[in-house]
Amino acid sequence: MRRSWLARPPSWMPALRLIALLTPLLSGCAGGPPGSTMTMTGCMDPQQADASDLRRNRAQIRGTPLCYRLQRLHEGPFHWTFHILEHRQHPNGPFWVLPHDDENTAFDVAVQAVIDYGGGLLAIDSSGQRHFHGQDPNRNFSRTRAEANRCSGQRQPAPGYVAAVLDHYRGRQGPILALHNNQDGWGGNGGRGSISLHRPIPAHDRYPGHGSGLLRDEDNLIFMAGRRPLRADTRMRREIARLNAAGLNVVYKQVGQRNFDCSLSDYVALHRLGDYFNIEAQHGALDAQQQMVERLLEAIGIAPLDAAPSSPFLEPPS
Repeated sequence: MRRSWLARPPSWMPALRLIALLTPLLSGCAGGPPGSTMTMTGCMDPQQADASDLRRNRAQIRGTPLCYRLQRLHEGPFHWTFHILEHRQHPNGPFWVLPHDDENTAFDVAVQAVIDYGGGLLAIDSSGQRHFHGQDPNRNFSRTRAEANRCSGQRQPAPGYVAAVLDHYRGRQGPILALHNNQDGWGGNGGRGSISLHRPIPAHDRYPGHGSGLLRDEDNLIFMAGRRPLRADTRMRREIARLNAAGLNVVYKQVGQRNFDCSLSDYVALHRLGDYFNIEAQHGALDAQQQMVERLLEAIGIAPLDAAPSSPFLEPPS
């Protein structure tokens, strides 16, 4: 019997922290904190969107109940553009963040995930590049100068950016989800990338899954983060064991003040905002990343729309 995500009430307590954190951030004028402005369009036909990722997925999107919104944020020297896709009929399903605009496979997989499971996605527009005017969009999660100063990749605090992204999780019941792509192998072992199950990193624990085929590849893994060491976190150990049993490789990072890097995963962990899962797959490994989405969501109790159209996860919170 498929578990309901709602059957695990302790995991919803961090959602209250998220709401409490966002309330002051969103209290500034023009839709954002002081010093920033944020605008959001109404629902538009995604077939008409002027964005290369969406143009590439027009055939996939055609005939589906998806809504497209254009979100813009002006904060300091940065004029950010976010592309939002939402399922009109089931908007409260899983929501995905795609920080890097050069990771096309992740975007294509996310579009199919929204069609299959409801919810939505937020993709950050960097004109097809990994960085946006010198700033890595996934190293831009800090609210204060003190927090930003801990991160070599953070140019300045970005409370408006943090609020604009995380506001999509207000009132949403479920984990914070991200999708990324990486290069083949680990650079220290003859490969070309920096993300790998085989790369030893301080404060990171590695757990190979019991999978086969594409899912055994070192580049295809679930990245998780938390404040506590795993030996002291029974719930997290159970979660990792569940993902391993589903055939998924897992890398876990223990986040603290000293190794905080202003990434979304570290920010969620440092502020204890709830469960976070990032699905990493090699560039072009669409089938593998699609399988990982399906296995992860099944493992945490989220069914596709055609299997459970009345799933309590997809109903508006009471």
